[in-house]
Amino acid sequence: MNEDSPSGELAIGERLMDAGDYRAALEHLQKVVDDDPSGAGHALIGLACFHLEDYPAGLRHFDAALARTPARADWQLLRRHTEANAVARIDIQAPAIAFFDKPALLERAIPTQDVILSAPARRHPLALRRFLIALGEGLGFAVSGPFHALTEVWGRVAGFHGPIWTNWYRRALPFAVLTLAYMRNELNRRNLVAVYPDDQLIGFHPRNAKPPQGVQWFRTADGSWNNLRNPLEGAAGTRFSRNVDYAAIRPESGERLLYPNPREVSRHLLTRGETMKQVPFLNLLAASWIQFQTHDWVSHGENLHDDAHEIPLAEADELRNIYRKQRLEIGRTQPDPTRRADQEPAPVTFINEVTHWWDGSQIYGSDQATVDRLRTGRDGKLRLNSNGALPVDGDGIEEAGFVRNWWVGLSLLHALFAKEHNAICDRLKTKYPHRSDEHLFNVARLINATVMAKIHTVEWTPAILPNEPANIALNANWYGLITNVLRDGKSRKTLSAVNLRNLELGGVVGNPPDNHGTPFSLTEEFVEVYRLHSLLPEALELRSHRDDAMIESVALPATRQAGSAALVARFDMADLLYSFGNQNCGALELNNYPRFLQAFSMAGSPVLDLGAIDVLRARERGVPRYNEFRRQLGLKAIGKFEHLTDDAAQVRKLRDVYGDDVEALDLLIGTLAEAPSRRPTNFGFGETLFQIF
Repeated sequence: MNEDSPSGELAIGERLMDAGDYRAALEHLQKVVDDDPSGAGHALIGLACFHLEDYPAGLRHFDAALARTPARADWQLLRRHTEANAVARIDIQAPAIAFFDKPALLERAIPTQDVILSAPARRHPLALRRFLIALGEGLGFAVSGPFHALTEVWGRVAGFHGPIWTNWYRRALPFAVLTLAYMRNELNRRNLVAVYPDDQLIGFHPRNAKPPQGVQWFRTADGSWNNLRNPLEGAAGTRFSRNVDYAAIRPESGERLLYPNPREVSRHLLTRGETMKQVPFLNLLAASWIQFQTHDWVSHGENLHDDAHEIPLAEADELRNIYRKQRLEIGRTQPDPTRRADQEPAPVTFINEVTHWWDGSQIYGSDQATVDRLRTGRDGKLRLNSNGALPVDGDGIEEAGFVRNWWVGLSLLHALFAKEHNAICDRLKTKYPHRSDEHLFNVARLINATVMAKIHTVEWTPAILPNEPANIALNANWYGLITNVLRDGKSRKTLSAVNLRNLELGGVVGNPPDNHGTPFSLTEEFVEVYRLHSLLPEALELRSHRDDAMIESVALPATRQAGSAALVARFDMADLLYSFGNQNCGALELNNYPRFLQAFSMAGSPVLDLGAIDVLRARERGVPRYNEFRRQLGLKAIGKFEHLTDDAAQVRKLRDVYGDDVEALDLLIGTLAEAPSRRPTNFGFGETLFQIF
């Protein structure tokens, strides 16, 4: 080929692109693009702009290319992706880059200023309150012994294992609930594993520190001081604990980390077909809800930018042939800077960026500066626009306590519960007109967080697991079995004058905490079971709440970051909520992962495969693979892929990727492969995830 010809000049540009020198490719191609009548030069420039994160310029060049050759499907795909990134302003880093800092994590443990707050009002006189507490404790003691004895005897005699899968859901209703109670007791006994040295408090907090005033009544911004004896228990900037033995925590590296290749796992076992497999009993609000909740609970923070795992791409890979990528670069998880090499019980530890508590931190923030920025400073309220939408920053991105991986589904729920917070403040202000802004804010936060926890426990979880024994058990978690028996429907109450001091019979609300001998935190295994991206569709189907008429279909990537605020500005909130409530989400099964997440853009990384990342993170962080994960949680391991499913085609795919090595099966893939016929009755996911839930 004559390199001075138009095609030869384009070939030079292609070689520069393949080498990852996008700037040089752009400069070269701009000199020769006018001599190319096919549009290929414009397409290459568009792709170079895409990799350089200049999405508006890339969009112009893809338009020019398609004007010359409209039928190129690969250019059409790249144009759609580029347009979505331009709308979303995905090149903007949100939130701003920040990494864990050892002095900041350790020194913040010492309180520097008291927050002086007035005590909450009491419902009963002190003497009566003490009597009612004593009565609840006495009744709890009287019933706890027989109930626990019954649970233990039943569990030990009847067991909960079949040949491979558990059998609790095949039993009569009372025995199914007893079996679930026994299974939970076993997990509490065996699978709560601390990761700080035994002689240290959480976060290496100094002992005998004086608590700031007010923390016995209200939450702090960073989640500290919920436990006055262990002040950083559950606080932001402390470690994820574990649900598996230390010996089972084996962070993978080198060849083992890439066996089998995470991108090939994603391509063959996650890629969605032409149509999404739907969950007929679950809508898109449920999919948005779980991300809304996980943002309250867990985040490993910013990944390292200058230290990446490299995943080679196969010759047939679409990312190689369409995006001209030779490999995926995935930043490593931030290490824990507080580790003390000679004292650590766990092989590896990681830090949670947000509070571990169920405290609404995704709305309020996990640090004082964020909390202060989001408040009005009047009557305890949060800032909202006059139309009830979230405020927007100078980059067009909505403001909230947690904005990583932001999209319009999160925007709706954040706005809804920010409005709920303000409505609670109004009610409190009416009843207690002399309470301060600080007092009203803190009480409203307590109530709002409790509402969210209740919705998740007795509404979201039974919605994705519509199984009668599980539903009764979940309601018992909140209300207690006694309330379930004595009261029904709207007459149920989580607190009564006499609160039965027993978690199973009296419910968790109002009962004292029980950490089962291990300080509270969320776990790495907990993080992994919430990789539920298959719930998401490729596009939002927006409908009118008035007549169900179709308004518009919007590609989900275009609803991210700034695209979310733009969508909220264009559409009525009622239409958005109605649309989410009337669109089904995807099934948690193999080959149902959103395609847009397999060619995913973030600031600094224009092309990623979130499916490959999901697989790699468990390996990197030492979460056991599927079979060992099951053993660690008291479940039986599978002996062959046929134990997962009767679908011969899926078994062939599993063998193509993993050979006959069932021990190499990744946790995410194994959980998605558990066929509906192998799951508890009506479960939207299988029993392996359910152990952690």
